[in-house]
Amino acid sequence: MSNGTALILASFLITLGASVSHSRAADPIPIAHRGLLHHAPENTLPAFAVCLELGMGLELDIRTTKDGHLVVLHDDNVERTTDGPSQSVRDMTLAELKQLDAGSWFDEAFTGERIPTLDETLSLIARRKQRRTIIALNVKHVTREGEAQLVALVEQHKLLSESFAFDQGNEVSRRLKKLNPAFRIGQNVNRQSIDGRLTEGLLDCFLLTATPTAEEVSRLHRHGKLVLFNYAGSGAARRNSETWRKAAAAGIDGLLTDYPLEFREVLRENRDQE
Repeated sequence: MSNGTALILASFLITLGASVSHSRAADPIPIAHRGLLHHAPENTLPAFAVCLELGMGLELDIRTTKDGHLVVLHDDNVERTTDGPSQSVRDMTLAELKQLDAGSWFDEAFTGERIPTLDETLSLIARRKQRRTIIALNVKHVTREGEAQLVALVEQHKLLSESFAFDQGNEVSRRLKKLNPAFRIGQNVNRQSIDGRLTEGLLDCFLLTATPTAEEVSRLHRHGKLVLFNYAGSGAARRNSETWRKAAAAGIDGLLTDYPLEFREVLRENRDQE
């Protein structure tokens, strides 16, 4: 991590750290979409480190390099979030990807940040997590060999109970489960599909895509499921405090959002009014 990055994050943590002490076990965990992406370059170690220091969960994206390594990057093409040319991750080796600057596009203070491997990211999480957390592993492109690598890395870093994989197809999910039955599977689920996905029996985590009701959350909890609300995305429509309050009141375990700090502030306001 560069000196500029360290200074910015240190200042940021001092400013915001007080909010952590107010958290209660009953509060849903804010899950930062691609890390704290409004304050550090998305899907980089600094963006994840802040989440861990503040007691938040995080979501990250997984892709496979040309030579079979798992890296953390949202887009298939490296152009948007690095200084690299228009080129697919799957056509580049890990060594080539590690030459790219994944921070200066966001702010010059992050110059020199690199695309992290999944191993580096999970190692950071295992070392730095402060309290209960939720790690959402968004499987964008993982080869058959990468599936075994994914499960092995989660096992190695002892994060089976905190993490789950989602966005992969059912066949991939079943293969991941076969590799380790304790490896948790998640999926985005709309209101009309809840009963069918329960009957199917494949999912450990339900990422509900409509504002959850208390009845839905309670029913899923009775079946032993982790219940999240996927409210990720940018703009006013995705930072609606009333929607946040309704979802929290329904009893969800966590909320996936681009605005985890604002969501936490709403939770604090709710407690102050009790």
